[in-house]
Amino acid sequence: GGKVGVDYGTDANNLPSPDQVSDLVKKHNIQYLRIYDSDPKVLKSLSNTGIELMVGVHNDDLSKFQFQSYVDSWVKNSILPYYQATKITDISVGVEVTDSPDAANLAVPAMRNVVSALKKVGLQDRIKVSTPLSFGVLSKSYPPSDGAFDGSHDNVLGPLLDFLEENQSPFMVNLYPFYAIGDSSLDAVLFKSPSSIFVDPNTGFSYKNIFDAQLDAVHFALAKRKSRSIPIIVTETGWPTRGSGRHRLAMASLDNDDDSYASIDNAQTYNTNLIRHVTDGSGTPARPDEELVVYIFSLFNENLKQGPETERNFGLFYPDMRSVYNLVFPGKGTGRSWCVASSQASNSALQNALDWACGPGKADCSALQPDQQCFQPNNLVSHASFAFNNYYQKNGLTDQACRFGGTGIVVYNDPSKSITLCRI
Repeated sequence: GGKVGVDYGTDANNLPSPDQVSDLVKKHNIQYLRIYDSDPKVLKSLSNTGIELMVGVHNDDLSKFQFQSYVDSWVKNSILPYYQATKITDISVGVEVTDSPDAANLAVPAMRNVVSALKKVGLQDRIKVSTPLSFGVLSKSYPPSDGAFDGSHDNVLGPLLDFLEENQSPFMVNLYPFYAIGDSSLDAVLFKSPSSIFVDPNTGFSYKNIFDAQLDAVHFALAKRKSRSIPIIVTETGWPTRGSGRHRLAMASLDNDDDSYASIDNAQTYNTNLIRHVTDGSGTPARPDEELVVYIFSLFNENLKQGPETERNFGLFYPDMRSVYNLVFPGKGTGRSWCVASSQASNSALQNALDWACGPGKADCSALQPDQQCFQPNNLVSHASFAFNNYYQKNGLTDQACRFGGTGIVVYNDPSKSITLCRI
């Protein structure tokens, strides 16, 4: 199945200490966490927990990240002291930069500087760098196959997609079906429709929920830019439990107040069904075999967030750490783990990932050569599994180290005992 994490925002003046938060997320089996900065107290609190962490860079700091010396120092002081006791897997540089003219042109140069700094300390393959964009970066999203990026953002999208391809980094996007209720039924947004809500006339794909439709619109938009192989991380999605007023996104078109839909019951339904959908491994209609990676916004209600009341009520927990509603997060597994190739991946995708693992990824693939101990069985899945796992074991056993463009899968039973593979 896929992976579900939580966004840990701190735009509040009444939150518990990072050490208390660390205990809270462990208690609730939250295995993936995203923060919006690189607070040393948070990084230290998550050391030796096994929780995988995405750290961030604020838009206000992007101007400083134009200078390589500053970024080198930031990596040295904000990343290295905590890695790898704290499992830092991603760095998100900026937030929805296409919505901010000042930040838009600064994001990709800053990302390149971060990668350069990571290369100097040998972490460029272990920590991936990207920037989360809003769903509003699309000019068209219905039907999903017509999904296309807004040409007015080409100054950012062109360099960004080149960067992601070069560095095998994910495309990050924030999706909020909540803001699409004006164009869709509530059941369709809450994953409650018992049957198809529409069929894409161009592909014949049948959609039962708006989340899949939005995500596939991004898939098709990337494909139109010849970037089909770039994996996607949904860095924010969620549902408010109370509030009224106009929505923050320009794409919202509700005639009703938010409080018609912002409720504890709807939030619990959306996030519960989202977790079930992500972890059942069904992907989306356009990408049924692709592992979904999603972060739920947000860990706490944040009382200092600007905008309508809904913005301050997306939390899974109150600041006193009581649950707003019950939400069950799936376990990650215990004990040993391995990374193997997905038998559902295309041969071309597997071959590209294998070539990368044995080349730039620096996996030791010598045992796969003819007459060596792991040449047999001589098939692509077996060879890719060996290479993937070699890379995974050498790079911290994080889920990031088993992505391979969505072709790698973490397993918790020795694969050499269950399928015909060289013992890895």
